[in-house]
Amino acid sequence: MKSVVIPVLAAVFAVTSAPAPAVAQDIFPGFVVARVCLPYASRAKTFESAIRAARDMEFRRPAGDRAPLEDWASEVELVSKDGRWRLRIEEGSVEQDGVEVYAVTCGVSSNLASSRELGQVARRMVGRSPLWSQQPDTPWRWDRRTTRSTEYALRIDVTEEPGQRPVLAARGLYY
Repeated sequence: MKSVVIPVLAAVFAVTSAPAPAVAQDIFPGFVVARVCLPYASRAKTFESAIRAARDMEFRRPAGDRAPLEDWASEVELVSKDGRWRLRIEEGSVEQDGVEVYAVTCGVSSNLASSRELGQVARRMVGRSPLWSQQPDTPWRWDRRTTRSTEYALRIDVTEEPGQRPVLAARGLYY
């Protein structure tokens, strides 16, 4: 009896325990945005708790970065355990449409992911939810409908600056 059960259990665990690497890499940035970035951008998590959530997902400080974080740090960059993904968490004042707003941003990026791939991840995250809207002139940006749109805005977008890796980010803008 034991000799039959153990191989069957081993086969079941081998099939169900780990997703295919390509599929796992496709959905990983979505998990990061859902578990770390969106709660942080919506202020459900503080800066420190967003860092703790990222560490729970096995992000750490880059290998060459040994300086201690300042007590009042407003940005931190973390790297995934396998070194493929970077997570940047930041907050501070920015100018938007001629008005200074407080922005809370959390973005994930990789040299191995294109802006198109990150945009597809964002599209899968948002789905067809009526809470998220997309303007025709900004194909890689989704805005969340809020009841107090004069006080804050929440968005997911994919940006790619020349010479930089593309970033899938969640941003909270507080007016």
